[in-house]
Amino acid sequence: MKKPVFLQIVGRKKSGKTTLIVALTAELTARGFKLGTVKHTSHDHEFDQPGTDSWKHRKAGAGGTFIISPNEFVMHTRKPDAIAIKEIMDLVFAGMDIVLWEGRNGIDVDKIECVGPGNKAIFGLDDKLIATVSEKTQAPNLPNFAQSEMNSIVEWILSRLDVSNISFPDK
Repeated sequence: MKKPVFLQIVGRKKSGKTTLIVALTAELTARGFKLGTVKHTSHDHEFDQPGTDSWKHRKAGAGGTFIISPNEFVMHTRKPDAIAIKEIMDLVFAGMDIVLWEGRNGIDVDKIECVGPGNKAIFGLDDKLIATVSEKTQAPNLPNFAQSEMNSIVEWILSRLDVSNISFPDK
């Protein structure tokens, strides 16, 4: 089973992470790549609806539940450790070429940091940081792109990521 290539987009709140992921997803999908995304949040959410059958399963003690419909499925689980998260993502995103992961979580993959106006970089010493997206250069030893340079960002990402095993269907 093919495992996707993961790229994490990090940065402070309102730094442009979502804007970058939406633009990257649109551009890479238009080029024929199969994309998955992950949104990490630091806030707890009740993703299931109280009173539904799956909610009752979880409240009764199920460690994980799947909700499966004809066109989608959703997985609910207690928080696994970081290693298990990556293994779960490899399974969930099997068949995808690239997974863009928005937000911090401590997974050990390459990162691009978005730095908004008036903010300072927060991942400067992370050895997995490969570039920044900011109006001002953040780290002299790393490439920096403006949000408006989407084509350059995509070309640079594709040159960095191991996408050599990806084959595109004939159109």
